[in-house]
Amino acid sequence: MNKTYDREKAHQQILKDLDSVRKYQGSMGFTKKFPTYVDFREGRQWPAPTKNTKGLPRPVINIVKMFCRNKKAAILSVPPRIVYHAETAGVGDELELKLNHFAAYAQKEMKLDAYDRDGIDDAVTKGSYFYHFYWDDTARGLDAVVAGGLRVENIDPLRIGFENPCERDEQKQKWILIISRENVSRVRQMADKGVAPSEIVPDEREMDGYGTVEQDEDELCTVLTRYFRVDGEVYFERATKQVMINAPRSLTPDVDAERAALKGEKKETPAKGIERAALYPIVAGSYERREGSIFGIGEVEGIIPNQKAVNFHIAMSLFNAQQFAWGKYIVMPNALNGQRITNEPGQVLVDYSKTGNGIKKMAEQGILSNPMELADSIITMTRAATGSTEVMTGETVGANMSGAAIAALQSQAQKPIEDLREAFWDVKRKQGIVMAQFFRLYYAGTRFTYKEQEKGLTKELVKEDVFDSSDYAGMRLDVAVETVRGSNSSNAGDINLLDSLLARNLIGLDGYLAAYPDDALSNKTDIREALVTEKQQENAQLKAQLQQLQAALQQMQVKAEADKQAVDAAHSIAAENKRLKEAYAKLYAEANTKIAQQNMAIRKLARDGMEVAADAREFAEHIAAEEGVQVPTGIPIAGGS
Repeated sequence: MNKTYDREKAHQQILKDLDSVRKYQGSMGFTKKFPTYVDFREGRQWPAPTKNTKGLPRPVINIVKMFCRNKKAAILSVPPRIVYHAETAGVGDELELKLNHFAAYAQKEMKLDAYDRDGIDDAVTKGSYFYHFYWDDTARGLDAVVAGGLRVENIDPLRIGFENPCERDEQKQKWILIISRENVSRVRQMADKGVAPSEIVPDEREMDGYGTVEQDEDELCTVLTRYFRVDGEVYFERATKQVMINAPRSLTPDVDAERAALKGEKKETPAKGIERAALYPIVAGSYERREGSIFGIGEVEGIIPNQKAVNFHIAMSLFNAQQFAWGKYIVMPNALNGQRITNEPGQVLVDYSKTGNGIKKMAEQGILSNPMELADSIITMTRAATGSTEVMTGETVGANMSGAAIAALQSQAQKPIEDLREAFWDVKRKQGIVMAQFFRLYYAGTRFTYKEQEKGLTKELVKEDVFDSSDYAGMRLDVAVETVRGSNSSNAGDINLLDSLLARNLIGLDGYLAAYPDDALSNKTDIREALVTEKQQENAQLKAQLQQLQAALQQMQVKAEADKQAVDAAHSIAAENKRLKEAYAKLYAEANTKIAQQNMAIRKLARDGMEVAADAREFAEHIAAEEGVQVPTGIPIAGGS
């Protein structure tokens, strides 16, 4: 920076930039349109009544709010996560993991999710949303190089201006101006030395069309914060409408000076080799692109005429019912004679006209339903045109449909808004780049905690670590945005595959629940914990049954041993019996053999005896014949038969 600084000239320049911003916003109609969009979303949709319309009903069926909430829910239904990667694979893996843990801690500490929700509110309503990251000296909660912490705020589209609003990249701007309302005492504290406190006084609020009422208007003043670059380095300066309160200073902190100040010392040598702030701490996002402008187009802008038509036709139906709800009478003069027609059930009227026709009820016209039907048709067509169908919002999901079928229908219905969701993810990526710059510049020796789930456990463990920006000096980081599910995938395919694997017993219930899409279940963690509890109870029952089985098994083993001994004894007896049977069979065979031999001997002796007897007879007969003596027949011969 140039050492010569003209404070008055700088103040005139910042006021000139403010005037340029207001002229551009006025020429684009933003100062009138944006407040109108807010009014319609919040339900202020009818103009002030006139003499001719004071009796007209003013119903509000707020389809603008319904569509905005549906789109916001669809965009935020897949939570994004900022992830840092070293550009060279395998380099600094532990440092990379530490940075991601620290980034998650810092985002939670600054409640970035809440600012994202508010940002999407601005996006769907006004078409644009802006984040301003800044270092708050008064913040506490993180142990940093200097006292304070990184913070973020949403900037209303009418509270921010750019040197070239036709350029959609905020980092290519020559300067960016932020308009805010601050407490006078706070502004006096942040002012440079030499700025007289009396010059910082309350002033009127910048007219932005919202009609905001300030409670402590007398204690507030407009603060203009202007970011710009000098030789590639980002500087900022501040002013009120009356005076310049902060001369240009670098966004890069003087770390050495801050450390010396914390120790109560004085810095002796300038810092060397410190990384410089090159990025504006501003992140811009658009709902839908507006041609030739950094400001986008929101959801409300295109449906206000439809909202007016719906309200008007419903009002006409109500007015028609109002006009014809009470019957009308034709009454001749003096026919009522002071009576008052109240239309109370059972009311009796006396006709004093003596003609019999003094009091006569007019024929009633039916209440028209055409305006209501037309209003319903307008809502249906608007739903289709804006992609806010009943399927996307879950209003027509059948009770008999499977989870996969429901997910498939809703995934298909949300296809038209994928571009909107991816645009938001791109904004998250830019947030990560800006935050990384603050991490590198402001944090050293910072203690933080993170949660990590270890294997086998359903609950996360809280761990502690220390982040030091000096560890990342020279490391080039890439910033990506990861989601619960892929940016171009859907739950339907995942659920179908898991159902198929479970039906074929190729995956267990634990694996099924672990892989089931997180955003398809509202209580996945509770289900898993209930499953673990049920398994623990089941395991206890199985252990008791196992103990009973073990006792029974011991009894069976004792009985089996006794049975074995009995069986062994039986086997011994059977073997002895077998031996005896074999011996008996052998003796029996031997006896039979001897008997047979004896019988054979007897028969041989008999045969031999008979042969001797025959020989003797023959010899006797021969002798007798020689002697002439006849041997008588039939006389037995010794040894004969």
